Amino acid sequence: MPKLISLICLITLLNSCTNPKKTNIDSVATTKVKEPMIITDSLSVDLVVLKENGFLKNTKIVVVENDPVYHKKKRFNAVFLKDILEKHSKMNSLNIAETKIVFECEDGYKPEMPLENLLSAPAFLAVSDVDAPKGREWEQIMKDGHEMKAEPFYVIYEGKLSKKIQYQYPYNLVKIHFAPLHENDVILIPKDKKAMVGYQLFKKHCLTCHSINKIGGKMGPELNYPKSVAEYWKREDLKAFIENPAAYRNDVKMPNLGIKANEAAEIVRYLEVMARQRD
Repeated sequence: MPKLISLICLITLLNSCTNPKKTNIDSVATTKVKEPMIITDSLSVDLVVLKENGFLKNTKIVVVENDPVYHKKKRFNAVFLKDILEKHSKMNSLNIAETKIVFECEDGYKPEMPLENLLSAPAFLAVSDVDAPKGREWEQIMKDGHEMKAEPFYVIYEGKLSKKIQYQYPYNLVKIHFAPLHENDVILIPKDKKAMVGYQLFKKHCLTCHSINKIGGKMGPELNYPKSVAEYWKREDLKAFIENPAAYRNDVKMPNLGIKANEAAEIVRYLEVMARQRD
């Protein structure tokens, strides 16, 4: 009986060798690599993820005659920014006139602008620098004696732009967000209308780097919470620092923004008013 069982097992083994199953091999051969998903229902666009998944390959060379960051003629490999936003976010379902676009940079810089202005301009996302030194993707940026990092992305514009509109040129960019145009007005606008001029100046020059009541950029320190800078700096020193930061601190990161004495005074007035407006 044991010999019969052994014979049956041997016959079964031989059959499996002479007639191998092909289903597993065939299934492996015909398996297709899944394409990365295109996210179209988000209010945020992660540019780094898009590049990793191969969505930023179809570039064209865009020439910027007088680049405001490099201060010379530059050429970049770039993708039309509107195409990116349409394909990888829910932008088309938004009320464009009531929406702003917020640029999130790796270093904490956080500029923003009305989405309507961006879409009316020939805006491109630069993914590499054609004029970069050999062996590098980008030429370094020099700003007030500091070497700044341009990569991974930089927003540029082709051709002539309206001088009436303030355009943003964020570099070291990693993400783009959409938000209601006036979402932070209640928090940032002073209740004392005498400080409105200072608010407008602060919004133009300071909010991209500094926050007020936790709203704004993160490159520089928060200026109002939990304690206002206007409460622990002397008024005259604060004004002078805003005009010329390098006169107060060696190797200071804050650039000279060309703010005049009367403008600095208005910004300080705004900070003093906001010191009483934290809730």
